[in-house]
Amino acid sequence: MIAEFKITKEDLIAQQRNALKNTKFHKKTRIMQLVIYFFAVILIVFIINPSPSNIRFGLLLFLVLSPLSWWFYGYAVINRFKKDVLKHLKNKIGPITLSLSEDKIIKESQHLTEKIQWNELVRFTEDEKRYFLYLSDINIITIKKEPDNMNTKEIMEYQAFIKTKVNN
Repeated sequence: MIAEFKITKEDLIAQQRNALKNTKFHKKTRIMQLVIYFFAVILIVFIINPSPSNIRFGLLLFLVLSPLSWWFYGYAVINRFKKDVLKHLKNKIGPITLSLSEDKIIKESQHLTEKIQWNELVRFTEDEKRYFLYLSDINIITIKKEPDNMNTKEIMEYQAFIKTKVNN
């Protein structure tokens, strides 16, 4: 089965958003950020005035602002990705030919050919328009759910084939 589609900047941004939600790397980084934030708040409280009321205020401040810190990490990562990283990933944008067989996936672009065995996939997630195939925590392949070269019946077969292969 051969599928053709175009990977756009929006697809790579969606891939990064998906990685933010699903990878151990980003979860660990967010936790480390919260730990550093906690110690920074405590340090500032102790420098200003280490009274019990100030310590309670510092802990309350930490608890109130922690969700904002968690959200800000995701916002900062996506913003940096949009500004800097996309410039370096131009070789991942453009037309893609995806060859699917019983044992492997071959993803071909103008600059790169990747051959992946189905059993190499460690995680599979999806959004409304894409499948995200994880080879590792930081190596993700994005493929479109609706290839440009297929009709409705072929698209349904394509999606069913992918879901069958990743669920084995």
